[in-house]
Amino acid sequence: MNSKDLTWPVLKALNDLYEKKKTGAKIQENDFIRYLMMQTDLIAQKKGNNKILIAQDGYEEYYEDHFYAAYKYYYDFLNLMNIRPDGGKNFTEEDIRTLILIYESRNELKDKLSNIEDFSAKIFDYAGSKYLKHKDSVRNAVLKILEIEEFPQSNKDLQYRLVVDYINPKAIILCENKSFLKQPWNANELEVKLWYVGGNNISIVDDIDEMELIYPIYYSCDWDFDGLKIYQRISNKLKKRGVDVKILIPTTPHLYLPTNSFKHYSRWDYKLDFSGLDRKLFSSNAQELIAKLVKDDLWIEEESNVLKEMYFHNLNDIC
Repeated sequence: MNSKDLTWPVLKALNDLYEKKKTGAKIQENDFIRYLMMQTDLIAQKKGNNKILIAQDGYEEYYEDHFYAAYKYYYDFLNLMNIRPDGGKNFTEEDIRTLILIYESRNELKDKLSNIEDFSAKIFDYAGSKYLKHKDSVRNAVLKILEIEEFPQSNKDLQYRLVVDYINPKAIILCENKSFLKQPWNANELEVKLWYVGGNNISIVDDIDEMELIYPIYYSCDWDFDGLKIYQRISNKLKKRGVDVKILIPTTPHLYLPTNSFKHYSRWDYKLDFSGLDRKLFSSNAQELIAKLVKDDLWIEEESNVLKEMYFHNLNDIC
């Protein structure tokens, strides 16, 4: 189940099942709830009243493993923003994560504010340029977070410095995609800073303060041709400043995807050895993984990894 599809009322009901062992929320037609009812037996209808769902054996452990930390973070954030956290708002989980990212980078975003279509396309890239215009609850939440009454009319071609900060970090992790920044508890748990540096957004690497270059720097990305080429560009940029950046190698088992996956447009270059990548920038383990990906025409999506596991896996040099 993709987090884009879980709404806040469903998340609230899942928490009620954890805390109260039951819920009367009207969620039984939700695909994820039906999965929990029919394929895992973790929740069930109450005998004599099928409008009530009750938690079954194993649900508490399942919830703690998959939802507890995130839900608490979401709930505290919505309270902080004075946005009703009672299930009334029909935000998706991805909406909430994006609102948290906006809050973390609110000063940068407010200083470089573009029109609503451009902002929506770049920040709510999973939903498109028209999303904020048509989803009032999300748009109003964005306006509240940025402390503005409306978006400007003019369009600006801007690159946003999206950052999840941590005081006195042990490292900086540059991320090709926004997913890990939308889980800011990663920064707290790992004691690191997270920067969004992907695609055509890598010029912000030039703006990294010299004081921050004293920290170890890692790069998390899609393991496909485009992602690895971006890593090379970043690596070369930072080498000119006397800094080495280490790519985070995904932990096993890998969730391989075919390169012709839906809406995936990155392809390996079979005309060149090692797809034209610079072997010197990759460890022997990284080279072995890349060789397999090229040979079998596969890729690994950044979001399929667990950042905590991947970070410590590489930190301990066991990859």
